[in-house]
Amino acid sequence: MDRKIDIFQYNAFTDIPFAGNPAGVVTEAEGLPDDTMQAIARQLNLAETAFLVPPDDPGADIRLRWFTPAMEVTLCGHATIAAFAAAAEHGLFPVEESGERELKVETLSGLLRVRISRQDGRPQIAMQIPVPTFAPLELDGDAFARAWGIGLDALAGEWLSHTRLDYWYIPVRDRAALRALRLDREKLSAVHDRAAFAFFTRDTVDPDSDWHLRFFAPFHGVDEDIVTGSAQGPMGVIHLGLAQPAAGEGWTELKGEQGDLLGRPGRVAVRVYQKNGVVSDLEIAGGAVPMLEGVIRI
Repeated sequence: MDRKIDIFQYNAFTDIPFAGNPAGVVTEAEGLPDDTMQAIARQLNLAETAFLVPPDDPGADIRLRWFTPAMEVTLCGHATIAAFAAAAEHGLFPVEESGERELKVETLSGLLRVRISRQDGRPQIAMQIPVPTFAPLELDGDAFARAWGIGLDALAGEWLSHTRLDYWYIPVRDRAALRALRLDREKLSAVHDRAAFAFFTRDTVDPDSDWHLRFFAPFHGVDEDIVTGSAQGPMGVIHLGLAQPAAGEGWTELKGEQGDLLGRPGRVAVRVYQKNGVVSDLEIAGGAVPMLEGVIRI
């Protein structure tokens, strides 16, 4: 007999329909084999689809898995925001208007904190992400710039590699330089065929934003992501100059932009916690707009 599965699509990091980053969500994925989850993600053909399943860890409230159309990934921000917005709205983890619910979520990146609250009737999701560590990138700058169709003069500052996720963080001069980037898989594969690439500038659209970012993951099945929580979170550490320990105490909230150059603007709240000059906690937060819901048959 065919199984019918409820499936949702939410746009994350926005409160406006048709903006932000769309993600697929299956809130009741218990019993689905890995290859079926991968097939559903490929069918939806979104950057990521999130699946909520019972946890294996007895200390977790739920387990969350993320799939691109090509592979399972170890961390995804926008699909987490979408997944728990859907879970709040469809009865899995309901939250009252004045309340907040904190969950321990089992993932391939460890046990992570997710907090669900409501603002103006809509779920707001805050997701803990692992604190990043960085290493300097040693590259042939001219060859790397040519691979993106720009000149070396468009790139600026220190180039860093996120050592856990293999994301490369490349500062650029301004949004015009960001706009000029052109993905060329063949040229990139000669440089590195596993990394993902986060280009950023402090030339922002909104005056109260802290950076603007574009993110490319062609070797993970996503040529360009619209709004990338897993890349935006570490930007908080970079922005504060904390790739190496620095002075600071308590929480600092920042705002990252992404998606404007694709006509899908999104905004990510990034919160960095420092104690005695060391970053010990990090989270991203935002809302999500329901866009589609239906049933998929397998």
